[in-house]
Amino acid sequence: MRRRAFLLGAATVPLAGCGDDGSLSVPDVPIDLSGVGGCRSPESLVTFSTLGGAPLSYEVTGTPQSFRADPQFVEALEDWAAGWAAASGLGPLTGVSTYGAFVDKCDSWHAAGRAFDFATLTHEGGVVSCRYDQWGDDPAELRGYWRLAASVASRFTYTLTYRYNAQHHNHIHIDNGVNGYDAASLREGSRTQVDLVQGVLRFVFGRDVEATGRYDDATKSAVRSVQRELGITVPLATPDGWREFLTGAVALGR
Repeated sequence: MRRRAFLLGAATVPLAGCGDDGSLSVPDVPIDLSGVGGCRSPESLVTFSTLGGAPLSYEVTGTPQSFRADPQFVEALEDWAAGWAAASGLGPLTGVSTYGAFVDKCDSWHAAGRAFDFATLTHEGGVVSCRYDQWGDDPAELRGYWRLAASVASRFTYTLTYRYNAQHHNHIHIDNGVNGYDAASLREGSRTQVDLVQGVLRFVFGRDVEATGRYDDATKSAVRSVQRELGITVPLATPDGWREFLTGAVALGR
């Protein structure tokens, strides 16, 4: 199934987040809404206005705002937020800006209420920005960005970074369309996940790995080196190996 671009927010704002012109290429992971009844109605969702105790705001306007999502997905987000706040070293969240969650549009996990878009996370001890469009190749921003990407990818298999396409230069998209509410794991043939591995290797672990999108020999060698340093003895492609590699990246950047 072709993955259409997402509308990112409770209201449609031109040029905000992903476009809606259907221009995205066919993804490496199929998108199948059949198991959740296709495009869900808003009545089946819950409203939430905070994440990790921090108020949500719409990135485009800066306005505090409530969003809607699948209730179990909100629970998964809250569970992630608690773990991230503890592991990041930045203290409790005090604000989260986003391009949205549920959007009434088919062929996207936003339509199922099982997707969320991060723009900026503000903590008591610092800020993590997903606005690659604003800061580009700033090393400090990149380190924080890829730590965050590693953290969410450890819970939500489909994590789209700025490497996915230009529409994701202002946010990180996450959804659990692949792993549902089970543990996330790596598919070595997934360009999206390999992009993430290579970004984490380069900007968090300091390995000289090219952004090829392929799980090539250089990437495998760098992964093995990191695993030895972290004491990881299980393969990266297992749920435990994936989690340990990514949570190790979060801990290293503290």
